[in-house]
Amino acid sequence: MGIFTTDARQIGVASLISAGLLAFLSIPAEAACLAGRCSQDGLVFSEASQNFRITNVTGSGTPNNPFVVYQDIWGLDISVAVDNLTRTPQHSVFNRPGFAISIVSRNLTGAFGRFYDHELQETAGYASGENDGLSFAQGIGPARPYTSSHYSRADEITDVRDFINFYRGAGVRPGETVRFNYFVTDTIPNRRFYIRQRPDYRTNTTPTPRVSPQPPRQSAPPRPTRPSPAPVNRPAKPARPPVASPIPKTIELNLSSTDRLFNLKQNCFQ
Repeated sequence: MGIFTTDARQIGVASLISAGLLAFLSIPAEAACLAGRCSQDGLVFSEASQNFRITNVTGSGTPNNPFVVYQDIWGLDISVAVDNLTRTPQHSVFNRPGFAISIVSRNLTGAFGRFYDHELQETAGYASGENDGLSFAQGIGPARPYTSSHYSRADEITDVRDFINFYRGAGVRPGETVRFNYFVTDTIPNRRFYIRQRPDYRTNTTPTPRVSPQPPRQSAPPRPTRPSPAPVNRPAKPARPPVASPIPKTIELNLSSTDRLFNLKQNCFQ
């Protein structure tokens, strides 16, 4: 009967191989991620802003196996774009088009996060209104969770914009990883929508609605003013010629006597 002995080095190699296989099997299946886009079970999750990176996406979107989006963030306002919900009818929760999702964020901002805001938008930069169909499973009631590993409370507003703002609890320190869990449904599915995230952002519980810019009001044209009547220039009356003043009688008498004397002298010399 032959006895086989195992070299210590062989035991070490075998142990390493076994450990490697176990580690490989324990790693969740990674999505196909290229240039900031990760495809997972028919949906595409992509980076729609700067200052963060999606590192992996797993899951299938069901309540028991939600999509899990892993990301590193170093900015305070980021957006994840979600595409192809209209082409994947298998994704449905509560008899609505949608899915369960968890966001796992590693805080590389260097700041402590007391709050964490999640908002749904159909158009990047514009609030999602009440009647667009997109929501955090609005109307389902207590069956829908929105929970977090580091926050104990959350505020939700659905009329002016769709957001969940997490607060209280331990908060998120620099370098820590936090997880958020919720549902997203879209009863009027769009090809793309956005999950906007703002770490350490505390919103008002009654946010001000977005006001669409109004065209400038045109001022009324000025009323025409009546021209002032031209002054009437009446012709000046012709000046009367000066009237010679009458010669006084004393002067007339003197002149008459002088004429007589002159006439007498002339007669004498004749």
